Amino acid sequence: MSTSPAVLSPNPNPNPNHGGWTIVVRSRRRNRSRSTSGDRRFSQLQPQTLTSDPPTLVPTPWTPMDPIVDFSRSASILRKIQSTIDRLEKSKFYNRFISRLNESEIRDGLAKIRVSESGLGLHPIRLVAYGIGSIELYPGPQLQLALITLLRRQLGADVASAEVFDPVLSATECHVVEQLGFKVVTTNEHGCRKVGPETPTIFFMPHCEAVLYNSLLRTNWQPLNLRRMVVIGNSFREYVRYVSEAGNCVGSVKIEKVARCVLESTKFVREVEVELELGREETELGLFQAFHDTCWHFFDVNNDSDLFKVNC
Repeated sequence: MSTSPAVLSPNPNPNPNHGGWTIVVRSRRRNRSRSTSGDRRFSQLQPQTLTSDPPTLVPTPWTPMDPIVDFSRSASILRKIQSTIDRLEKSKFYNRFISRLNESEIRDGLAKIRVSESGLGLHPIRLVAYGIGSIELYPGPQLQLALITLLRRQLGADVASAEVFDPVLSATECHVVEQLGFKVVTTNEHGCRKVGPETPTIFFMPHCEAVLYNSLLRTNWQPLNLRRMVVIGNSFREYVRYVSEAGNCVGSVKIEKVARCVLESTKFVREVEVELELGREETELGLFQAFHDTCWHFFDVNNDSDLFKVNC
């Protein structure tokens, strides 16, 4: 297959926390046949971070740039999100999502991250959503917030806490997120959230930048931590495929620098695809833009793996 063409463009949502440039990769997946989703022939736009070197990211206190809650706007946004939740819950996409959630490859993976060190009990799960985007302005973030809301409901008492963070959120949007039962993180962690033996965590990160995935993995770059976490986000194997096909082009070189942990993790990560069918429903709801190339990532890694000698 030929190398995917790339276009260098400014980051469409510039702010102090999302600086730099973005490489937009037009990629074509190989045809796949699945009993549940059929043929997967489509083209896609996949953003990848472009910076010169892996940044040193330090958690910093954060408050919304727009600090005043507009309760009228909040009510309007909340109605929009509730409508999106209702539509998503009735969709075939969500039915497939729940069906896969109840199958052994995901169900057993979630149970595995919760097992206590003694093996005599299960720890509750923490949900953390990074990079959700502006839920007032864009339908993609609205769908993503709707999905994690439904996922939290589905997991029920197994969830100990649910948190959301994006530096673009306004105080009004934060109020909406809190009305939906989430806690807004007041520190920009830059993905540096450490997972411990008693804090199994699902990180919900559709379409986040490669450097943010890498920061999360680098913070937890040891077998015990990785086995306690799951990432719902862009396919890590697609990053590897892009680097392989792009050769020494500028985008490939930059991704190798800022996302080395992401690339290395594919040697032991198990991906389960979030399935999309390119039908009328996906088009009308905007599901492709919100969830294309999204996978569950489970880290099946042994304590004695030599991979952790890699400095990423």
